[in-house]
Amino acid sequence: MEDTGLFDSLEASLKPMNTPKDVSATGISEGTLGYWRSMGIGPKFVKVGRTVLYPKETVLDYFRTHVYQSTGEVRDEW
Repeated sequence: MEDTGLFDSLEASLKPMNTPKDVSATGISEGTLGYWRSMGIGPKFVKVGRTVLYPKETVLDYFRTHVYQSTGEVRDEW
């Protein structure tokens, strides 16, 4: 069961559309986000010209769906 307050501060800190720098404040580096984009993993994003933006809901959904009990669960996903 998900703790309903678990992601409240994250939700409050994100803007409707976030740059990689904004998202990096959550602990995921800009470099990691770039790698994930190239691999087709990580939160979904919008690209407008050369600008990459992450909608607030896609970042929240990514975090909500990546909560684990053990490292074995993470390995099973890859």
